[in-house]
Amino acid sequence: MSTRLLRKRPSRIGPAVIVALILLLLAVGLGWAGIAAFIATGSVAAALTGTTGTTVAEAAGNLHWNSAVVIAVGIVLALLGLIALILGVSPGTRRILGVRAQGAEHIGAFDVAMPTSALSQIAAAAADGVDGVSGVKASSNATSTIVTFSTPIRDCEPIRAEVEAAVTDRFASISFDRTPTVKVQARRSQS
Repeated sequence: MSTRLLRKRPSRIGPAVIVALILLLLAVGLGWAGIAAFIATGSVAAALTGTTGTTVAEAAGNLHWNSAVVIAVGIVLALLGLIALILGVSPGTRRILGVRAQGAEHIGAFDVAMPTSALSQIAAAAADGVDGVSGVKASSNATSTIVTFSTPIRDCEPIRAEVEAAVTDRFASISFDRTPTVKVQARRSQS
């Protein structure tokens, strides 16, 4: 099964790329203005003014293009833009699990996947069927599932072992490409 085909881009790609492009454009604009000032005056110690003599930023005061603050702002803007661009374009964490499916001979090969949210629901349902369990929460990723259950019984170790066996058996009945590991935690509820 090809995990590359089943992996989709995260929903953060739009805002991250827009912010990255704005930051990169600001950094490039700052560098372009600095180069233009250097060419116009012939010195890197030129003040932060435009070619017409108007101030680019009144708050900048007596800063020069070669001052550490201006250079640091340009570098920080460029780095933030590159980081945001990389984070926006890189794929997010895997939220699906591959499942082996037997297809008919006329269909050929195909990929089947299950989202990790469905895996959590399957684990919670399997754990909820165990006697002594009063509440269940489950969270999953592509490699593991954590089941947290509550019980009013003081000695919860036998119930924890039974919950772990129930969830593991349920996962074993599904033909995963890679069966996730199961971790079970017990909490004593006040009933």
